[in-house]
Amino acid sequence: MCGLVGIFDPSQVYTKDHLDKAIDSIGYRGVDERGVEKIGPSWMAHVRLAVVDPENGHQPMTNADGSVHVIFNGEIYNHKSIRKDLEAKGYAFKSRCDTEVLIHLWREKRELLLEDLVGMFVFFIWDSATSTGILARDRQGIKPCYLSSVRGGGLAFASEIKALRCLPGIGDQIDYQALGLVHAFNYVPPPNTCFTGITHFAPGNYILFDQHGFSEPVSYWSWDLESGDEDPNFDEFDVLLGKAVTSQLDFDVDGCMFLSGGVDSSIIASHLSRRWDRQPIRAYGLTCPVLAYDEFSLATGVADQFGIDLRRVSYGPEDVVEGLRACVHHADQPHGDFSFILIRKLCEQAHKDGYIVAFNGDGPDEIMGGFSHNEAFFSHQMRSNFPLSHYFQAITYMDPSMRSYLLRGDVALGAGSAEDLFDAFLAPYRDLEPVSQIAAYELTRLMPGNNLIKGDRMGASLSIEGRSPFLDHRVSEFLSRLPVHAKLSEGIGKRFLKDYGLREFPTSHMYRKKSMPTLPIGDWIRGPLKVWAKEKLAKLNPDLYDTAAVLDCLSKHVAGEKNYTRELRTLLAVSEWSSTL
Repeated sequence: MCGLVGIFDPSQVYTKDHLDKAIDSIGYRGVDERGVEKIGPSWMAHVRLAVVDPENGHQPMTNADGSVHVIFNGEIYNHKSIRKDLEAKGYAFKSRCDTEVLIHLWREKRELLLEDLVGMFVFFIWDSATSTGILARDRQGIKPCYLSSVRGGGLAFASEIKALRCLPGIGDQIDYQALGLVHAFNYVPPPNTCFTGITHFAPGNYILFDQHGFSEPVSYWSWDLESGDEDPNFDEFDVLLGKAVTSQLDFDVDGCMFLSGGVDSSIIASHLSRRWDRQPIRAYGLTCPVLAYDEFSLATGVADQFGIDLRRVSYGPEDVVEGLRACVHHADQPHGDFSFILIRKLCEQAHKDGYIVAFNGDGPDEIMGGFSHNEAFFSHQMRSNFPLSHYFQAITYMDPSMRSYLLRGDVALGAGSAEDLFDAFLAPYRDLEPVSQIAAYELTRLMPGNNLIKGDRMGASLSIEGRSPFLDHRVSEFLSRLPVHAKLSEGIGKRFLKDYGLREFPTSHMYRKKSMPTLPIGDWIRGPLKVWAKEKLAKLNPDLYDTAAVLDCLSKHVAGEKNYTRELRTLLAVSEWSSTL
């Protein structure tokens, strides 16, 4: 876990003071080291959380002759095998860091180096000898990166939006139409952001630089969603996932895992118990005072099966106020997904206990239709032959009548454009099966725009680096190419994974109804959070929201006349975010 800020600044518009301010705004991403340097036309700033070779990983890192320089956020899990190949070709290393591998591999292969990398990463390399460079992001978007054009024909990039907004002339204006998308999607789908001129750098892309400027983003990898027709092979998958878990066990700090007891984390727990020499494994699981939301017993069963040291992390309504404030600060944009707060609670306890690395089960839900809304939609579609366009109605957080009742101005326009935007997202995938079309949206928009941000931002804020074996690209490619019936069929998602899990877990565990970690926020708004919610919602901008209508919705929700939980979550997130501007 690190943070970086860079500017390709051929016109020399920016100064060290600008970079200092920007990198310090995300200093929590790397509490161990800090570096800011001007190298040729490029500013390179970095903060480091030391996970591998703490003594020798200072960045910006430079090779022995001072010609190649790099800043890097992430992990290259196969760096040891790459290092051996480079050493055989005569390259000398002064550290055990994966960062140094990037320097020499760039010299050897230029942008083709990306073909060799297994991991999660964003890096920028400047080669003074050739006056060329590269900015690249990992395949699935595990590590974040945002872009903005700057004065004088340059380009700025950073791990978080707030760092870019520290630079003069960047992100000064709110894009209220993008903000309106939150009320449809529950987040702002990439490449949009709530700030004019700032965009997501797409996963699986790179940008090349030379003394004249920089290229458009170039795609080096994309999801293969053409479902195969071969019978899935459990043994092949077991080997692939085992290799991914083993490669991610390379770190020089203390590690743990987050264990929900669901399909994905249970499978990861099984693999870790077979491969991790640090026994017993420490794990953290959530428990809720509202019994209907408490699934700690599931995690307990898995922990007992594998001898895992499971610790209980409790949460209640008192965590929402501070938790939402922290979430919008670190995410830089409003997210109506309140499970951000739960991820933060897990990270808080792991950090308190001295852990830095935390394994998770991220990935399969988006690849294999594992979310409850997917299962429900396709179950109905089988019975009623729903057109795929109905999927948008299934996921939207505010229907047209509510949008016209609550929203005003550009926010209303943005929310109203959401269905057209969704159709545009799906347009390149119209020839695929419906299951694969939905996967395309969730993998290219929902996962990098919301789901992976949860772990990154909440972890970064507390010096926790998440590791996601299912997102090793070799594992995720295997899962994405499975036949449709192995992904989602008869209204049941992740069929293949559930059947694979039957090797070690009972049917009642693998095939229990899917649930997501969530807060009983709707109930709490009717009770202990009622006053807080009213105060928050009353502060919404009256030019963009009909506050009387919003408070009327709150009143009806509190009285039990209506259930406006989804609408109120996004409105509360927007109100909290607006207070930070």
